Amino acid sequence: MNLREHLITSTLLAAGLYLRRPQAAALLITGGVLIDLDHLILYACRTGDWSISGALSYNRYRNRLPWRGDNRPRYGSLRSWLHQPLLVLPPLWTLTQRWPRLRPFAIGVTLHLLLDHVSLPFIWAAYLRSRGRCSHCGSHQHVEVYRRPRRDDHRLGWIALCRRCSDLRVWYTTNDRHTQSIDYRLSA
Repeated sequence: MNLREHLITSTLLAAGLYLRRPQAAALLITGGVLIDLDHLILYACRTGDWSISGALSYNRYRNRLPWRGDNRPRYGSLRSWLHQPLLVLPPLWTLTQRWPRLRPFAIGVTLHLLLDHVSLPFIWAAYLRSRGRCSHCGSHQHVEVYRRPRRDDHRLGWIALCRRCSDLRVWYTTNDRHTQSIDYRLSA
């Protein structure tokens, strides 16, 4: 999910749970959104660009499908260990036992991680289907799963790609029937 969706869902939950407690509502919204600061740090480490405007610009185009001639780099997953629920949630909820005022923050972080991991079964299915190989070139290099248009029906689906194929975008920027029938700018 993107920053806007996390902000909206956190705000709606905060309004529903803590309508008469503005500090608790602010903590829930903070927990639901602030965890994404790791994306900014990882982006800066991978690109050398520490500007927030550069990171926001990258975030706007990184998950969209490129159109012909779009060679901007995409850096793969920008998730750190902070997006691993089993590493983050148990210690966080343990802290809420000691300091109950942190409970709204923990609810926000839990909501954020839940929304981020809703698609996890589909990602694992695509990875297992590929048997650890790149779906485009067949190499045994490390693969990551991306959401891209399928060749048969042009609907978005999950596909495992190695770093080289995902960076070059070779598998959907060639001059075949598949790429000519889709306007990537409109489908993003």
